[in-house]
Formats: sequence, structure tokens, C-alpha cells
Amino acid sequence: MAVSDDPRHGGADFSAPRTLGQRAFKGTSKFVVGGIFKSLVRLETVNHESIPTSGPVVIAPSHRSNIDTPIIGAALDRDSRFMAKESIFKNPFWTKFLVGLGGFPVKRGTLDRSSLNTATEVLKRGEMLVVYPEGARQEGPRIKPVFEGAVWLAARAGAVVIPAGIGGSREVMPIGVKIPRPKKVVVVFGDPITVENPDKPGKLLGSREDRANELREALQVAFDEAQIRAGTPNRAWSPDEPGIDDRIEPWTD
Repeated sequence: MAVSDDPRHGGADFSAPRTLGQRAFKGTSKFVVGGIFKSLVRLETVNHESIPTSGPVVIAPSHRSNIDTPIIGAALDRDSRFMAKESIFKNPFWTKFLVGLGGFPVKRGTLDRSSLNTATEVLKRGEMLVVYPEGARQEGPRIKPVFEGAVWLAARAGAVVIPAGIGGSREVMPIGVKIPRPKKVVVVFGDPITVENPDKPGKLLGSREDRANELREALQVAFDEAQIRAGTPNRAWSPDEPGIDDRIEPWTD
């Protein structure tokens, strides 16, 4: 563990275990936000029981709206941590607020070893971590090629990966919209994906590319189902559709 030397962070130690105060703050926030979501977006979760009640877990959601993070937070029963772009940790007050909610900063567009080490420590303590495998908010019905970080972190810490399709969130808060609209949102959790090699603890089972592709397709299934249940079904697409594999890189979001 190491205290950040960035003055904006107010001496925060992002890899430190969660305190009772932080858990209580997040629980209260979740109660309030969850109540709002239940009335505003009629939040529904499907297959939540697939998430282990203990031990390290990587939740890997689809990402089509800026409201996805509070949605996934409200949908999860367990306390969770999440990566957030460094720019929103702009002063000690906001840093303390975001850390209280479970966040820690990541520098987009670089190999942020500090963030990866924090994520690994979080998982090795048996906590749950939310990682957007597409890297940034995307457009379209096809899950973009996922970054390998989610499966790499899971293998390194012996965690399972749970794909989480979020349906309807783009209609709640499209790009450019600041105030959420009252629409139905559904989160569909997929079955656990084991990526650690049982014969080589801390190592991936097979290649990073294979495990990343496995996650991509499992997330697509969950995303398609969530969209249907939310009343916003994905349009048809084909593997040779132009631009289907293009994605918005994290540093341009």
C-alpha cells in the first residue's frame, strides 16, 4: 500500500481496505440512489444469484451510457470497487467522496501500473471489482473487442469474471443528455467465467486473446438479453458489418 503524493488526492491510500465508515457511506448512498432508480428507471436485475457471495469477483459490464456506473452499483448486493478516470479526482473533497463510494483513479491511455496494482490488491483481499472491458462508453449493438485487463486481473488474483449486460441505459441518458429520463433499465448477469489456469495459479487458462474473446461473446449474450428485457432490443448485425469492431479508445471518451 502507498499513499498518493498527488495533492489532489489529499493523502489517500487507494489500495487500503475499506473502512466501516466508507462502507456505511456507500450503503446509505446506495439506499438513496437505489430508491430513485427503482422509481425513475424501474431497475430490474436478472440472474444476480450467479455472483458469488464471497471471494474475488470481476464484474464486467457493457457500457453505453454515463449512468452505467451508478446503475451497476445499485444492482449489486455486495460492496464493490471500481476504476474511474483520473480527471474526476480533482481535489481532496471529491477524492474522499469517490473513495467512499469505492472508486480509485486510472490514467487512461497509458499502462497505469499503480491502478493495476491497486486492482490486484483489491481482488486478492477477496473483494469485488467493476471493470468495463470495452474500456470506455461505446455505441452500437455489438460489444467491441474487449481489453485483456479484466481477464488478466482475474487470473492474477484467482477471481471469476461475471459479464453484466446493461439494457436501456442509453435511452435513460444518451450522449449529451445531463438529466436522466424515466425509462426501464435491466441488468442481466451472466454465469461465472473461470480464467485462471488450475494447474498454474495466477496464470491465464490459455491465451489472453482467447479468454478476452470468451468474455466478449458472453457479454454480448447478456447485453442482447438485457436490451430485449428493457424494451430496447439491439438491431441485427453481421460479423462483416463495417465498423463493427471499431471502438472509442479510453483516452478519447
